Amino acid sequence: MTSLLRSDIAEARLTYEGRYEAREMSNAKVSTFNLRHQEVMDFYGLELAKGTVFIIEDRVSGLSNLGVFRSKQLRQGVILAAALPAAAVAIDGFGSLQDLPKEEQTKAMVNRLKRQNDRNAAQVMGEVLQLTTETFAVGDEVIIESAITEGVRVKPGLEAGGNPTIPVGALFGKKEHCSRYGRGVSKEVTRLSMGSDVIDGTGKSVKGFHSSLTALFVTESDFKRHLPDIYVERWMAGAMFPEFNPRNTDLLEETRIIAEACGIKDLSEMTAYFLDRPRHHLPMDQLNSMGVATPYDKDGDLFPAVVMGLDGLRCPDGRGFHSMIGEIGGSAEWTVGALPLVWRGGQSLGMLTSQSSLTRKDLSPEELWNERFHYTEEELILLQDARFEQKPFFTVCDLMDEPFAGGVSAFGAISDNYFFPHLEGVKVDRERGLITTNTFMVNSLGNIEHWQLTFKCIEGIEATGKKMQSPKSALRGLDEAEIGKQIKAMVDDQLKRFRLKQFFVNEYYPAIIHTDGKMVVLENTVEGLIARGALSEYDRAIVKAVVRDVPEWFAGLA
Repeated sequence: MTSLLRSDIAEARLTYEGRYEAREMSNAKVSTFNLRHQEVMDFYGLELAKGTVFIIEDRVSGLSNLGVFRSKQLRQGVILAAALPAAAVAIDGFGSLQDLPKEEQTKAMVNRLKRQNDRNAAQVMGEVLQLTTETFAVGDEVIIESAITEGVRVKPGLEAGGNPTIPVGALFGKKEHCSRYGRGVSKEVTRLSMGSDVIDGTGKSVKGFHSSLTALFVTESDFKRHLPDIYVERWMAGAMFPEFNPRNTDLLEETRIIAEACGIKDLSEMTAYFLDRPRHHLPMDQLNSMGVATPYDKDGDLFPAVVMGLDGLRCPDGRGFHSMIGEIGGSAEWTVGALPLVWRGGQSLGMLTSQSSLTRKDLSPEELWNERFHYTEEELILLQDARFEQKPFFTVCDLMDEPFAGGVSAFGAISDNYFFPHLEGVKVDRERGLITTNTFMVNSLGNIEHWQLTFKCIEGIEATGKKMQSPKSALRGLDEAEIGKQIKAMVDDQLKRFRLKQFFVNEYYPAIIHTDGKMVVLENTVEGLIARGALSEYDRAIVKAVVRDVPEWFAGLA
């Protein structure tokens, strides 16, 4: 029975037969889009050639309004901040591991290529947000602070941590507002928060596999608690279920609570999604014994949350795609997936688990599951600092002041998405100089749309691809003197200088303190990152050259 109730998403594809109403953008709307986003388009040598918006859900939730996101430039800017990073990775980085001889496809090489894709995606995502926020007229200005991010934590035996990303605390907005952030930004400037996973499924992106994507949300709500970048056990569904304390329930009780909310009377009609990890074998066995099917995937539990419970989304056996019950993954993925799910009318409950226990290699799958709440002292301090000690589980309402404040989330497909089949990967037509992106959008009203945008590369694909590469790509393998020359050339070029700052913040954030719009670089921390393999030896030369050649960015060294 167990084997019949478990299916690999890669082999047992989901289908979608729900609403999917195409609305093609007229020539006038295409022209308006290009004018509205001219700074972004010009920056990468692009123009929108055509576009179609597919309406999946347009019912309006009575719990929210768009607020400041009534601005089309802001709403569409978030979509571009997902679509263009996906294009950047598709042009240079997608399937890069497959281009190497088998003997070179080592774990170290995989991690290097993953960091490269994360780096390029973070670069373009940050640039699009910064270019967009710089162009708003007085009275419409916004400043965006990154509150949730992925890639920070060390994964023992797998990753050194400190991956390139949009770090917590990064700001996007006009210089005069960023320099006063936290010390009296004008009330005329709207403060926004964002969460992101610059690539969900980075490993898939380098191997050329399905369902890798970029992900972010931007919201008017402040975050009242910071969620540490560690593992979260999650209970999620496309329907609203009442909160329960997982320390006082068992898997059967939890399943029945979620099934009732989904209108499922017979558990043999239910599905619960999991990542394919040893820690999940025991709960999957238990759910299978109840008749619950457990579809799984090798990587990625963010986007499955976004589409969970969508009308018309079906597994091959005809069941809907309903829930996650006890699945454990990253905290950023939980948040970035949970907010749009809640906007759609669903529910997401999480509880922090022990990453140190879950990454042990000496435990059986059953022991991993049973040890998931055996925190180290350091982990317990993190929980206490985040104020989760009295209520060990949480929802988005525990993290955010106003989850239903105006907001937009966007998910840019790098590769074909197997959770929503219409969401195809980026198509690159090098001969005609065209890039077609597919982005899934959910806003705080509960509206769901699929934006298919085809861009013309004015100077050709290669020129656009080069403009989307991180500045670090030109520095790899150089000696200190040559790195210094290259950095000096970047600093003297206005556009390259702009890109250099985005790269510096996204790359070296574990060793940066931000203050009054400037940075303090922690030299000893840089050395520590190099020692553990999170940075390379030549990063020392890059940091040194940037601090020397752009002193106005820095408040000093520490």
